[in-house]
Amino acid sequence: MNMLTSNEDTIYTCQEETVGEIQKRYLEYNKHSESYTWKALVAGEFQTMDMTKTLEENAVPDETENFYELGLDDDFHVPTLHLYFDDDLTYA
Repeated sequence: MNMLTSNEDTIYTCQEETVGEIQKRYLEYNKHSESYTWKALVAGEFQTMDMTKTLEENAVPDETENFYELGLDDDFHVPTLHLYFDDDLTYA
């Protein structure tokens, strides 16, 4: 979720994909994606994502298996990453 514009885009990812790789693919939706700080709600607090790590390594688990075991759709809950604009002019 882009916190500046409130736009939401869903990007399907692989477990081994780093947040930095996801960010590169997000350039299709927002050419300024490198000008944002990426955060996720972890244990009740917003944590800045380490762009060199996967979502799981950033404490954003893939709960698809749990949903499957409970008979829920795998998209019952989709983790949301919050993007905060830094205004660092990386794209002119």
